[in-house]
Amino acid sequence: MTRNDYSAALRKLAREQDRVATVAQLAEAGVPQRLVRERCRPGGRWQRPLPRVAVLHSGPLSAAQRSRAALAFAGHPLTRAMITGAAALRLHGVAAAALPPGLPVVDVLVPSDRRIRTHTWVRVHHARALPAPDVVDGVPVAPVVRAAADALRESIDPEWARDVVQELVVVMGVPAGIVAAELGEAVLARRPGVAALLESLANEARPPAAGPLARALVARSGLRQPLWRPALHLDGAFVGSPDAYWARDGLVLDLGPGGGRARWEALGLRVLRVAPAALARAPGEVVAALRAALEGGPYGPLERITALPGAM
Repeated sequence: MTRNDYSAALRKLAREQDRVATVAQLAEAGVPQRLVRERCRPGGRWQRPLPRVAVLHSGPLSAAQRSRAALAFAGHPLTRAMITGAAALRLHGVAAAALPPGLPVVDVLVPSDRRIRTHTWVRVHHARALPAPDVVDGVPVAPVVRAAADALRESIDPEWARDVVQELVVVMGVPAGIVAAELGEAVLARRPGVAALLESLANEARPPAAGPLARALVARSGLRQPLWRPALHLDGAFVGSPDAYWARDGLVLDLGPGGGRARWEALGLRVLRVAPAALARAPGEVVAALRAALEGGPYGPLERITALPGAM
């Protein structure tokens, strides 16, 4: 077999998978096993960071390549594996997870019936029911709250854990109750600082009446109905859950406090901040501000944003 028999397929594989491939994929592309062994020897042009996985260069792996290699080791896509834990948080853009404590482990979530075990720097989590993954830069990633739960379950650094939770709730707008429910009593019992932080953030959350008041006001106003408490994703990465979002217009209604306002504005979305008290005290002004904002749209990269309906 000549070089030209497989060179085009090899270039395509390297380009589409960030130079990470399984040995089986290389064989399917027509690359001789002898060549794979030769290039993966110490000092060779390629490397074998994990069983059954080859990286088509000899230098350090990038964070994305480590994630792809971990997924390949776990048998993705046949196993429906996805990245979770701290590595997934970094892919979601959680700043607090940029420098996780300890060794640079990549956590992978797989179905419970798969006989895949933790190996060197790949830590395998088994689950009876897998969540629907987000896709970030072509990599399947556990939803941000599930990723945080898996990360906190393994973390030994209480300050790092609190920073991650605070960013999820205050910056990304994930309700404290959802984070607490995903973490579960067992994790919270081992992380008393996290439990106290979640309780504090829940107590500081917007008044319970703000949501119903806003919905009633919009219904009476004749304005188009928004999505209430949707989950917004930019290119598959979770970017928060605003109080209301007009998907055709890129308009966010934020009843505060905190939330993901800065992040939504950075995306180019129009964020209308309304104090909960104004819903009852000055409803006409609120409706006028909403109408003006809608007429001035659309805003932001709407084609890149997916809005999943929230709880009614």
